[in-house]
Amino acid sequence: MAEVEQSYSQFLDLGIRVVAGNTDGVPETGATAHDHQLSFPVAHNVDPELVEALGGWIGERRGERIMQPSEFVIRPNGEVAASMYASTQLGRMDPQEVLRFVRSRMD
Repeated sequence: MAEVEQSYSQFLDLGIRVVAGNTDGVPETGATAHDHQLSFPVAHNVDPELVEALGGWIGERRGERIMQPSEFVIRPNGEVAASMYASTQLGRMDPQEVLRFVRSRMD
């Protein structure tokens, strides 16, 4: 999320809204947003039903069901243009790559 914050103004310049979701509660989510000085909204308490509705991936870690990192680029009509799923922080979308992807489809 910190890397997205660094590119946030570029997203805004293209008219792109950035929203993050977190399965943690209010205190943990608030701490994350504060620690990284995030300018975009971060939802908290994302439950498994919402994860499934978004097309996210629910895995298991240490006997608990958890949402795996999932990222989406969603077109204005609500259609998913691109998605990335990972079981760790490796493989996440690079904000600059997302910006290039969107720019390439705006012409």
